Amino acid sequence: MSNDKLKELAAIEASKLIPRSGIIGIGTGSTVKFLIKIMSEKYQLYKNNQFVPTSLETEKLLSNGNLTVIDDFTGKILMDFDGADEINPVGDLIKGGGGALTREKIVAANSEKFIVIADETKIVNRLGKFKVPVEIVPFLHSKTLEKIESLGGITQKRKHGKEISDNGNILADADFGIIEDPGLLEREIKMITGVVEVGLFTNMASQSIIGTEEGIINKKYK
Repeated sequence: MSNDKLKELAAIEASKLIPRSGIIGIGTGSTVKFLIKIMSEKYQLYKNNQFVPTSLETEKLLSNGNLTVIDDFTGKILMDFDGADEINPVGDLIKGGGGALTREKIVAANSEKFIVIADETKIVNRLGKFKVPVEIVPFLHSKTLEKIESLGGITQKRKHGKEISDNGNILADADFGIIEDPGLLEREIKMITGVVEVGLFTNMASQSIIGTEEGIINKKYK
């Protein structure tokens, strides 16, 4: 099967978990687009739901699908569904290839359950083949990138119209090679003044739903 078919299978499985009322977080990326398409085709089932998008792109897709979008609220996010660029055996992630890492992490951190949906190509034994996305404040950004590199990475600002986040900040990618301790690196990068967010999501995922050639892998972490 193609990767798109595997992503669609993961999205179909994930759609079965969505309650028929309450606030739901919806992430950004190719697998999530399949989930939004599924919900849009049956939007009347979700008339009592409100959806928190992690990007302007996702907001547009949800709105075009007749799904109710909110960006602030009182109450709680019951579930957040989002993709991943890499996922290791304990559910640590690299995310943010699409540039939405800050909003993605805010929504995930404020959700009772954070459910990752992806295809089998995103599974790795150790994180790091995919470069770590970082969102940084524009002011003195070169100095911030230097501080990130002092941790052992090689940084590069994004180009070709993809260098600015929805929040108006600079997007860069840091290559650390294989990461021995994702949690430690996440904390070290976050401590650098000028860093808004880093695309390492450690100890956050509640569950993953992965589409594979052999079927769905459904794994819970907490």
